[in-house]
Amino acid sequence: MGWSVKKRVLVSCCVGWGLSIIGAGLIPLLDFVIRKMVEQNVVISPNNDLVYKIWKDYPIPIYMQFYIFHVTNPERVLQGKKPRLKQTGPYTYSEKRFKFNITFNPNGTVTYRQKRVFQFLRDKSVGNESDIFTSPNPMFWTLISALKMESGEVRKVVKDILTLFDEHVFMNRSVKELLWGYQDSLLSASQKIDPEWFYTAIVGYFTNKNDTDDGVYTVYTGERDINLLGVIDKYNGSSVLPFWTTYYANMINGTDGTLSPPYIDKSRTLFSFASDVCRSVAGVYNGDSLTPQGIKVWRFTAPLNYLQNATVNPDNLGFCTPQNNCLGQGLVNISSCQLVDFFHIPAVLSFPHFYLADKKYLDAVVGLNPNEAEHQTIVDAEPILDISLEWVSWHLAT
Repeated sequence: MGWSVKKRVLVSCCVGWGLSIIGAGLIPLLDFVIRKMVEQNVVISPNNDLVYKIWKDYPIPIYMQFYIFHVTNPERVLQGKKPRLKQTGPYTYSEKRFKFNITFNPNGTVTYRQKRVFQFLRDKSVGNESDIFTSPNPMFWTLISALKMESGEVRKVVKDILTLFDEHVFMNRSVKELLWGYQDSLLSASQKIDPEWFYTAIVGYFTNKNDTDDGVYTVYTGERDINLLGVIDKYNGSSVLPFWTTYYANMINGTDGTLSPPYIDKSRTLFSFASDVCRSVAGVYNGDSLTPQGIKVWRFTAPLNYLQNATVNPDNLGFCTPQNNCLGQGLVNISSCQLVDFFHIPAVLSFPHFYLADKKYLDAVVGLNPNEAEHQTIVDAEPILDISLEWVSWHLAT
């Protein structure tokens, strides 16, 4: 005797409901299984072949792009006029990262050095490394800064020495020299007198940062706690930095930018330690985005209070160097970690074009045009593995 249409419909509905209930129950289980598989396969370990190779010799393309400001009126500046700046760029370099001297420690950490190798890419640049620009002379300003408290007689002697060695307020140097260094005549002469104190005669914004390592890192492997994967435990053997004036400012937060804990939480601040500026950089969630390849990413941008003056953000008081000597809004003095021959090179960190900085800095020059779209710091991260797919941008100036 055949089933009635009503019975068949009823059975079909029951089966459908049952499968829906089973499916609903399996979804959390499947999510749990996938999460555990991801966590097990991203731990830093020689036994985890794929991830270890990625971590050791980072294969994801990294591009460092530099924009150079050319002072178009140096003679007029010496007469008291505002500097007129012309930006040219990008000058693009590929960056390769290789870890070596790797030691796994019994406490769930791994210690290593990381070499960074930069190579100029003419096809991704507006010009050649040999392009010449007029810019402030860092050695001139280093000596001027060091002699602020000296007597008039001492300053006069130093002025005569600067003139003798052709050290002037401005200099004409190529892109390659500005970035990676040039032989300074005054330092070369000083090196002959006291080679222990003057251990180098090379000056540049990124001197000794190409084909070299930037120190000894100790990071968590994630074996004991996946939420600490890649997070820095110590840098150069210390859990804090020596450059700033408060414990908060000297804290080392985040990873070295290679591997991070999976399944990032958009409600939390992302941190990555940047040895070039001797501090951790931060990012807060600012919406979803798509890469040119169509990959969905979460966009993080630098918090608005990141470079705020200590009067607005008291946490930044420790970045005022010397102690309590704070610059205006949007600028941080990083001279304490920029050394050449034990001398601190005058250097200031800001967003490009003094974005979010005090108006007085913009008013002091001609040629800067800050805007959010071009000059905010952006980190685009894949939300499951927390792989940073885009990272821009900072402005370093003397």
